[in-house]
Amino acid sequence: MTTTTTQETPNDRSTTFQAVQGNQGEQYSGGVLLVTAYAALWLVLFTWIALVWRKQSALNARLADLERVLDKAAAEADGKKK
Repeated sequence: MTTTTTQETPNDRSTTFQAVQGNQGEQYSGGVLLVTAYAALWLVLFTWIALVWRKQSALNARLADLERVLDKAAAEADGKKK
């Protein structure tokens, strides 16, 4: 019993495109993939904007509170000077 082994060289491989016939399982439409990718990007973008908006609102509230405290302290300091 003899076995021969053949080794392929780069020149033995096909260099042209050959369409595959029949159903090959998982195939997705390019349009569906494009819409899905854009939907995912928009979802990430809107989520990020919502988080930044929420954080900015919290910072604005904290700044307003600090300004109120400073105004109150300044008014008390002016009252003690008189």
